[in-house]
Amino acid sequence: MTNQIASGTGQMEQTAMKSAHTLSSEFSPLRLDIDPFTGLPQGLINESNGREIALNSRVSLVLGGEELRGPLGGLVYDGAKHEAEIVVTGTVSDHLVEAGRCFVVPVRLGDWRGEIRYLFQLDEPRLTWNWRWRPTKDAPPIRDFRIELEAALAGSADWTVNVPGARIRPSLALCDLPEEMEVQSIGGLASSSGVIGLSRQSDLTFVIWPRSHDERGHSTLGATDQGVRLIHSTRLCAAAMPCTDLIQDGIALDLVSDPWPVLRTRIQSWLARFGLTIPDDKPAWSMGATIYEAQIGTSIFAGGQWTYSPYPEMSDLYADLPRIADLGFDTIQLMPHQPFPSYNVIDYGDVNVSYGDEEDLHRVVKWCHAHGMRLILDVLMHGVIDQESFSEVVAAVRAGPWAEFVTADADQVTAMKLTAAQQRELSWSRHIIDFERAWHDNSPTRHPLADEHPDWFCRDSNGCIIGIYTKAFDLSNPDWQRYFSDAMLGLVNRLGIDGFRFDAPCYNAFPNWSPRTRSRASLQELGALSLFRSLRREMHERNPDLMLYTEPNGAIWRQSMDITYNYDETWLLDSILGRGGDHPPSRVRNGHDLALWLAERDLSLPQGAVTAHHIDSHDTFWWPLPGLKWRRDQFGADSARALMTAFALSGGPYMMFVGGENSIEADVRKVNEIRSQRTELAFGRHEFGALLNVPEQIFEVTHELNDARSIVIVNLSADAVSFTFIPDSSDPRWKDLLDDADTEAIPGELISFTPFSARFLVPYY
Repeated sequence: MTNQIASGTGQMEQTAMKSAHTLSSEFSPLRLDIDPFTGLPQGLINESNGREIALNSRVSLVLGGEELRGPLGGLVYDGAKHEAEIVVTGTVSDHLVEAGRCFVVPVRLGDWRGEIRYLFQLDEPRLTWNWRWRPTKDAPPIRDFRIELEAALAGSADWTVNVPGARIRPSLALCDLPEEMEVQSIGGLASSSGVIGLSRQSDLTFVIWPRSHDERGHSTLGATDQGVRLIHSTRLCAAAMPCTDLIQDGIALDLVSDPWPVLRTRIQSWLARFGLTIPDDKPAWSMGATIYEAQIGTSIFAGGQWTYSPYPEMSDLYADLPRIADLGFDTIQLMPHQPFPSYNVIDYGDVNVSYGDEEDLHRVVKWCHAHGMRLILDVLMHGVIDQESFSEVVAAVRAGPWAEFVTADADQVTAMKLTAAQQRELSWSRHIIDFERAWHDNSPTRHPLADEHPDWFCRDSNGCIIGIYTKAFDLSNPDWQRYFSDAMLGLVNRLGIDGFRFDAPCYNAFPNWSPRTRSRASLQELGALSLFRSLRREMHERNPDLMLYTEPNGAIWRQSMDITYNYDETWLLDSILGRGGDHPPSRVRNGHDLALWLAERDLSLPQGAVTAHHIDSHDTFWWPLPGLKWRRDQFGADSARALMTAFALSGGPYMMFVGGENSIEADVRKVNEIRSQRTELAFGRHEFGALLNVPEQIFEVTHELNDARSIVIVNLSADAVSFTFIPDSSDPRWKDLLDDADTEAIPGELISFTPFSARFLVPYY
């Protein structure tokens, strides 16, 4: 089954064709029209229902250029060439694969020759658009491979957009889609599988799914006059070397008759077929852990004018353990010592420098275990700090785009109306300057590992070690992985701790051009994945109750983790409560939107994936200016109480940064008491937004586990609201465990909520 485009390699470059070339397979109802000159998609048709989407596609290779340090670290490529003139160079061939048929289109793009591969399969998503690249002699290195796909959506007023985990509310009208919105990849920092669903009423969903096991990738989706545009940066980086053969997953496509609410229930099966599943040996205690994030030492802000020192020494944490336990926390997460080394590596084995007095830490662990608590260490992964690397980054910040704004106050920053990305860049630049003296003065001139194990570090093509503000580890290096694993296992044995939170395993978002890795330099960004697989096995051989917890929470990171951080949820609080002025029409607006957003996000993650919720963490605390650091500063104590209750009783682990409990201690204690008593919060099924006739201000979740059932209902607004309580249950009477008076809620009767109030209802007889 060969589809002739032109006879003879290279003839397509001169041969004119009048119409698109069509690919189809006996394994799929889909038909794909491709451009005969470029081999790129022009249209997707589902022959079983006659539905069709017109497509316009472009690709480019970013090639060559001079490697320079970026103003905020990493690498930029000055003078890189964007090669976009792709041409078909021969005939389309096809061959059978397992449960499908693959069509191969030979192409050339600049000095790189390649193949476009269209794989038709029985299972959804039924078409995958993949690539293979090979260099010609003396070809420049690939710095990126970018794909642009536009879809024309006839009757655009009838279309809705769903991107689980993204910064838009579910079932967003296409007219409200921003011109450009980030779509996290499966390897990204925020929870996402990267699936995009464009639905028309109830009869059609167009699926676009950029994905890769190898590179992190980065996508944006935006509205156009005729539909949508996806720009997918694969972040593929590779030098032209003998026998180079770069095979890369691209974008999965489908055109499905089912509406999105039906289709979304199948995403977890897609992930499983793609190998994205979770461990089947999670420690039971991790599923409902109530985590207190503790900081030893002093953090520095606002040029040293404002500091935060909740526990100056480890002994101060030890003295406070009874209070923490009384608040209902069952796990201590111990941050690296502040301000030095902070989230930087000096020596994993030097507990005194990395965390605080080791003898006192032993006392803390012993006390926790004697009182039914656990302790995990927060471990930094991105690189070692020394004066050599840090002096370079300080100089870059002082000469960089945010230098004149690092001393701006909160009102000045608000007036600048920065985007989220710009706010991150400014906050990071300020953080470097705030910690400058502590980090520089306490660091070695040059870290010894840079000389003892030079191959453990990321490098540019000139052999210079690179990083963001540290000397960056090559997390894909097998010898470094062995060093790290031995260090972690050594800490378990030495301290008797109960696990780790791994910080920043994908922080080094740049390629490693060292001689060992330059054949595919971009593999470094996800290099920790193989490390975590082996480390999990070794840790559980010693103690199956040890917990693995990590910062990034894209779908691919969950393969070896018990729980992950909730970076993707932090924007929701501003979105609902309105801090920062005007919000786009795409935002999550209220409690009901929040419930739907969480439901969509969870359905797009591997089945059984567990996310640790928080509203205050060291990250949310560190980046804002003084006066806006806590959620209670930003929204008020009543709002913070309501948000804490909603997220802590949504199901799964909950984390709070030391000090987040101030002004709401009694509420924290009550919520944590409920968390410890209601097993359905840890192990049950969580159904968001299931109650009938609920006002939009209300956030609600129903939990079920065997005969246990509960409903959390929170008013996330400053308005008093009432509605008729109609649970999806025959239970005749319900009581509120958040109210010491055990206030009742009777099915069929009115239930009322004052502003920012909450109920946790359980049936009783």
